Amino acid sequence: MQPKRRAAIYAKLDAYALDLPVDIRKMQGKRFFRIRVGQDRVIIDDQGTVVMVIDAGPRGGIYKE
Repeated sequence: MQPKRRAAIYAKLDAYALDLPVDIRKMQGKRFFRIRVGQDRVIIDDQGTVVMVIDAGPRGGIYKE
């Protein structure tokens, strides 16, 4: 992943951790959430005090298992 895209993802995760507004939605049929970062998506598992990043990548293929 390009450094600029990685930095944008880190910035969005930091914003989420600070309760700032981010584009986040619960994934249908799963306990995970997705955060939109431009053309990329970050799949997270929010466990309260711990947020685990499950996967990150371009929106076209990130949802395929």
